[in-house]
Amino acid sequence: MSAAMTAPVTRFIEQVGHFGLFCGLVLQALLRPPFFVGETIRSMYTIGFQCLLPVLAIVVPTGMVTSLQGLQVFELFGAQRLLSSLLAEAIFRELSPTLVSIMVASQAGSAVSGEIGTMRVKEEIDALEVMAVDPFQYVIVPRLIALAVMVPIINAIASFGGILGGYAVAIGLKGLNSGVFMANLFSFTKMSHIWGGMFKACVFGIIVALISCYKGYHVSGGALGVGRAANTTVVHSILLIVAINYFLTSALVTLLG
Repeated sequence: MSAAMTAPVTRFIEQVGHFGLFCGLVLQALLRPPFFVGETIRSMYTIGFQCLLPVLAIVVPTGMVTSLQGLQVFELFGAQRLLSSLLAEAIFRELSPTLVSIMVASQAGSAVSGEIGTMRVKEEIDALEVMAVDPFQYVIVPRLIALAVMVPIINAIASFGGILGGYAVAIGLKGLNSGVFMANLFSFTKMSHIWGGMFKACVFGIIVALISCYKGYHVSGGALGVGRAANTTVVHSILLIVAINYFLTSALVTLLG
């Protein structure tokens, strides 16, 4: 087998190993002081400000479409009253965590990668090291914590926005009884559905944080490299979110029902 054929595989294995070492360094920095609380809060505010409205603009219409399509199916069996149970299951456990994480990767993930990449290109990270400040503690960890915390919070808001969108279609456009809708919503929705979705959102937030920080931290090639890192951050984050989503869903269904 020629070197040209094995080179992509070898390069992929090297990148996975390099990423694993990076994650290990992040974990070490996460567990030891000092903790830059101010930088963490600033990152949380920035992420929430950047992502909340675009996320709602995606999840609310998704809830409306899910309600509309679900009603068409339930009407065939005369089971329109069960619409809210389907809507809650789909939004809380699946659609909202996935869509929120994809939007956060597109908005905040690319921004984090570009910000850290710019710091690398301008040698600001090197300057931190010269001043005996660990860049992992000051730059990486605050953004990791911010994404791990803010993605579930944004997901919670978006989930209820999606339910509200579905409610508006079912009640306002299709004339479904409001009391029946709400009764079945509370009857069939379990706390495990909500917490399962929140857990997935937290995992996806960590994935976005690690990939965006990794890509930004290892930028090379000037401004072109920063743009390339932001682009690959979005692509790789979405691919990993979609792939891991299946395994998380399978595990949560098995454990929580």
